[in-house]
Amino acid sequence: MTLPALGVYRGIARGPVHLVDDPQHWRSDRPTPEVLALPAPWWPPKERLPKGTAGVILLGTPVEPGRVVRVPTVARVDADVLREGEEVEVNGSLGRFRIEGVEEVGVVTSFLERDDGKILLLERSSKVGSFQGHWAGVSGFLEATTPLEQAFREIVEETGLTANDVELRSEGSPVLARDGVRIFVVHPFRFRARRTDVTLDWEHTRSEWVDPSEIRLRPTVPKLDRVWESVRGVPPKG
Repeated sequence: MTLPALGVYRGIARGPVHLVDDPQHWRSDRPTPEVLALPAPWWPPKERLPKGTAGVILLGTPVEPGRVVRVPTVARVDADVLREGEEVEVNGSLGRFRIEGVEEVGVVTSFLERDDGKILLLERSSKVGSFQGHWAGVSGFLEATTPLEQAFREIVEETGLTANDVELRSEGSPVLARDGVRIFVVHPFRFRARRTDVTLDWEHTRSEWVDPSEIRLRPTVPKLDRVWESVRGVPPKG
């Protein structure tokens, strides 16, 4: 699976990834060249990179460029999409990186919002294939031509509301959420709900209109808080 990133220094590098958790010790015990993944504030290094460093993935964005380190490097990567030792390819020239053996899964998640600012959360039933008992927005796999089309489909199926009952307010940037060998690419949407009486399908056991701060207090599907943040500050459509 190929993911976007910020190109910091050109070139291509391949190797197992090492998640650096000690600012004093960057290399692992592997004898082969490896790609280092480390917090962006640690970059650039004060000394030379350890021997055997093939490339670098920066977790976040560097505060300032600093001196140039001539090794293929990308930034703006989330730490939780990587796993220790898996094979990666860093492309600093194109600003992207690839994780071997990982499946990309497109998903849409919509937040329905009442006029008082409360949003609809749905509790997933025991009949769904994953994250049973967790809270989510109105969500589903991306099967339609566009994410927005899929979002409307899921609203109809999971809440009983129609396209006339909701008004699109904003669309956020995709959020990546990893689950084993899958990485969900979540397309976020925020709708104003003209009606609030919802009818649930088999995928959910109950629904609640809650303050958005509740997202962080409940067991939710991965990164639901990040998905909400992606649409919360976006200006309304139109």
